[in-house]
Order: sequence, then structure tokens, then C-alpha cells
Amino acid sequence: MKLSFHLGRIPVQIHPMFFILAGFLGMNGDPRMLVPWLLVVFVSVMLHELGHATTGLAFGLEPRIDLHGMGGTTSWATPKKLSIAQRIAISLAGPFAGFIVGAIVFGLVIAGVFPDTPVWTSVVGIVLWVNVGWGVFNLLPVLPLDGGNVMLQVLHAFTGGRGERIAHYVSIGVAALGIVAGYLLQLGWWGAMLALMFIGTNYQGLQSLKAREHDAPMRDSLKKAYAALESKDAEQVLALARPVALESKTPQVRAEALQLVAFGFLLEGRVADADAAIAALPKGYAPHPSLLELRAAAARP
Repeated sequence: MKLSFHLGRIPVQIHPMFFILAGFLGMNGDPRMLVPWLLVVFVSVMLHELGHATTGLAFGLEPRIDLHGMGGTTSWATPKKLSIAQRIAISLAGPFAGFIVGAIVFGLVIAGVFPDTPVWTSVVGIVLWVNVGWGVFNLLPVLPLDGGNVMLQVLHAFTGGRGERIAHYVSIGVAALGIVAGYLLQLGWWGAMLALMFIGTNYQGLQSLKAREHDAPMRDSLKKAYAALESKDAEQVLALARPVALESKTPQVRAEALQLVAFGFLLEGRVADADAAIAALPKGYAPHPSLLELRAAAARP
């Protein structure tokens, strides 16, 4: 069961797996420190995501925060065109929120504010590790980490917006080096698991990029099919959209093509064929309301 609430204008959802995985990570230490560990991780990750979210708010975005099994994610309700500098600022705001917390706590340690006891020493160590150590890790040039997103934007700036492929290759390379370094330094299995996950994620990113590049030229056919639909030229709609529906590799382009095919069939009175096209829509894509209206009209006697 997810916990949902708002922090000002920012909706927040906390999934149970966030605490389960955080607790698993904290099991190797003193059992008495498990609760402090969970509190520090929760507050620190929340502050990290609030760094992203509040910076996005300043740029006119509508953020939402999700804390889940792999940490936290800040997403945006509606897309908005941002400059490269703004995207970099949003990415850096999370880690630097943690660095500020670490600096404050370190200053309080120097000032002798905390009692000199084993418990307080452990708590301070946890705060510094989670906010500074994790923050530094998050700045590695590996997608989807914040450092990877900064690298992506910098590459976009130098390549005219074509930096994604290079960013994925660099991410895979850095993650592979991380596996080697972890083995040589005997750092344990957790880092290796993360590195393998990053390699898999970036490999999938490369496949997705390849599919989008394959489908990009098909946009012109879809544009012409929309124009034919406006003219109610069913034959032309089908001639343009059916090849795209068969050959496209991305769900978005396939969904657009299949809906145009369904429109074309309905204009020809071929309701069963239109239903088959609608049923073939990729998972997560719903028919456009105007398509449903036309389908309902076709079913009337």
C-alpha cells in the first residue's frame, strides 16, 4: 500500500519497497542502528528529490516525487522545453542538496554539538555517508544517475542534440570499469549488481534509440495520412498508414499508425477490420476519443 501526500505543490508517493530495500541495505551493521539508518535514508532521499523538484518548479515544471525500491525519482506532470543549462541545474540540485546537509552536519561536528558517544558517532557517519557518499556516486557519468544526465546534456550541447548514443556507450564503459574495480578492490556484490543493472539499462536505451531512428522517416507518411483523413480519403489513409503499422518499431509510432488504419477502415465501413486494428494497439495506448465516437456511430443501425 502506497503512502501519498503533498509537500506544498509537490505530490509525493512512497512505496513499501523503499523501506524494505533500505532496511536490507542497513542489515549489515548494528541492529540497534536500523531505525536511525531508515530515518536518515528516508529524509536524505526525500531532500535529494526535493532538490530536483524545487528547481524544476522554479523553471515552471510540475514535479512529482516517488520513493521506490531503487531510491527516488522526480518526474514531471507536463513536458516543457528547457534549456540545456536548466536541465543540468535540475540534475545537480539533488546531489548538492545532500552536500549542503553533509556540510551542515560536519560543521556541527566541528563545533562539538553532538555528544561524543558511539551512537551519535554512528548516526553522524550514516548522515555523511548517505548525503555525501551517495551524492558523489550519483555524479558518476552513468545514465540514469544525475551525473549521467549532466553528461547527456553536455554531449547534446557539443553535438547539436545528438549526444544520446555516446552517453549510453560511456555509461556502459564506466559501469564495466566499476565491476572490474569492485572485483579488484573486493568491494562486495552490491556495487557489481548496480553496475550490471546500469549496463542493461543503457543497452536497452541503445536499442530504443535505434528503433526511434528507424521510425523517424515514417513521421512524414503519418503526417500525410492525417491530411488524407481530414479529406476523408480512406484509401489514401490506409495506403500510407498500413506500411507504418507493419514496419514501425516504437510503440508510439505503431499506435498512431494503427489508429489511422482503424479510421481508414471505419470510413470504408469495415468495422471488423477497424476493431482488429484497435485491438492491436500497443499496451498502454488507448484509442483516441474521436476514433471511439466514429466506431460507435458505425455500430448504430
